[in-house]
Amino acid sequence: MIASKIRSSVIRAAVAATACALALAGCSSSSPGAKGTSGAASSAAPTAGGTLHVVRAESFDGWDPDASSAYSSYQTVYAVLEPLVRFGSDGRSLEPGIATKWSYDKAATSWTFTLRDDVTFSDGAPLTSADVAFSAKVWADGPNFGSLYAGIKAVKTPNPTTVVFEMATPNTSLPVLMSWSSSAVYPKDFGGRTAKDFYAKPLGAGAFIVTDWSPGGRITMARNPTYYQKGRPYLDGIEIDVVSDASERAVLLQAGQADISEYVPAATAQQYSQTLRALPASQVEHLSLNTTRAPFDDPAVRAAVARAVNTKAIVASAFRGYGTEPAGILPPNLANYAAPSAALPTHDVAAAKAALAGSKHPAPAPVELIYDSGQSTDELVAQVVQANLKEVGIEVRLSGLETGAFLDRAFALDADMVVWSYGAISPDMVDPIGWASGTGWLFTGHDPDGLAQQYSDYTAAIDDAGREAVVRAVQDEAVTAANAIPLAHFQVLHAAGTNVSGFESAPWGLYYWDTVWLSGS
Repeated sequence: MIASKIRSSVIRAAVAATACALALAGCSSSSPGAKGTSGAASSAAPTAGGTLHVVRAESFDGWDPDASSAYSSYQTVYAVLEPLVRFGSDGRSLEPGIATKWSYDKAATSWTFTLRDDVTFSDGAPLTSADVAFSAKVWADGPNFGSLYAGIKAVKTPNPTTVVFEMATPNTSLPVLMSWSSSAVYPKDFGGRTAKDFYAKPLGAGAFIVTDWSPGGRITMARNPTYYQKGRPYLDGIEIDVVSDASERAVLLQAGQADISEYVPAATAQQYSQTLRALPASQVEHLSLNTTRAPFDDPAVRAAVARAVNTKAIVASAFRGYGTEPAGILPPNLANYAAPSAALPTHDVAAAKAALAGSKHPAPAPVELIYDSGQSTDELVAQVVQANLKEVGIEVRLSGLETGAFLDRAFALDADMVVWSYGAISPDMVDPIGWASGTGWLFTGHDPDGLAQQYSDYTAAIDDAGREAVVRAVQDEAVTAANAIPLAHFQVLHAAGTNVSGFESAPWGLYYWDTVWLSGS
């Protein structure tokens, strides 16, 4: 049991308008100047049994996917509440899951998904199109990401294994959305429970069953014997512990007390040696400014901040060779990526001081910057930002918060500034645009209707050129408005023990536990 050992230690594709056009181009395997390591896949046959021990820094948001905002939560929700479609570990493709195939009817502007006929929920009840139709209502009612499903006009269920999504407008990207954790499939009417009771102990069609959990504490899951992927999962169970100290997580893995350490900070990467898995660049570290109140309601103050931050210093101090200076606010290495038309502001103290002096708030009151205290990289970034802004006359108070408390305040726009990072959870630019829209333009409150329209424009685009035009417009808006300031593009780092096989992570860091197995189990 990792908990007792810890106590005793000293220490989000270009999806075409047809079912089969899912091989997504335009994703490179690495970024310039970025380091890369990976674990070799085992050629041995999978071994069943054993419990996987996972350590991570971020606490769990809970089982409601609409309230999930951390990668650790997406990762955990996927294991129990599986959506219709799976993402490929190559970061370029979508794969069949509960749905075996899907096709788009351009004339009817509808998507038809065909379901497997052998999928059951973990209680043995069959999963049918009626469950998907109910789930679609839950998705659309979500206060955070419900707007992303607004284009679904109606859901028809002509038979138990067929679901037809009738779209309000042309939409060529729905299968990407169907791979997100927010598109989890629930039993109809939550299996006769209230939503609150269901999320306290959810029941899904995923590879694992929840046995115990608590917010910010240990999560334990057991193998789902009814899982539709025959022979999987290979593991008997999973135990997940939140360990706030980054060095302690490294010690636990090297000592064999943990099997996987997720989202390793660059500062402690060297402690993992050959167990480190450095993935292609996929993440954006950003500084978000609350545009709904002073002083960042003034674009001139935001422009001053954009000139004040030193991205070179941030990349050097916080990312240690696993990051590069940003090319835009949207993450790289996804299908239909396009850089902004204009160059990002460069570090210029004199220009920052001049912009602040000419603003409505030339001598602003001290401001608060919040960050996730479980992320040591974010803490380093926040410290650099604090020093940069002090140099131009803006005093910053840093507040490191537990993941849940941090996200509560970020979503509520209850802070002047937010430092965080994000990336994709599926292989297409519709993903980060949707995320930015669902988070109030990355926790800034800036023109939410405008971004929602750009999301709609992207999903309706009929070709790559149209999609790239929308991406460029979103990038340009961030440059012009300076509401969300990109600080770095960087790689996700995981570490896995030599006993771990089948660990196949997408570039953004998510992976499926049902493919993982332990040698010597």
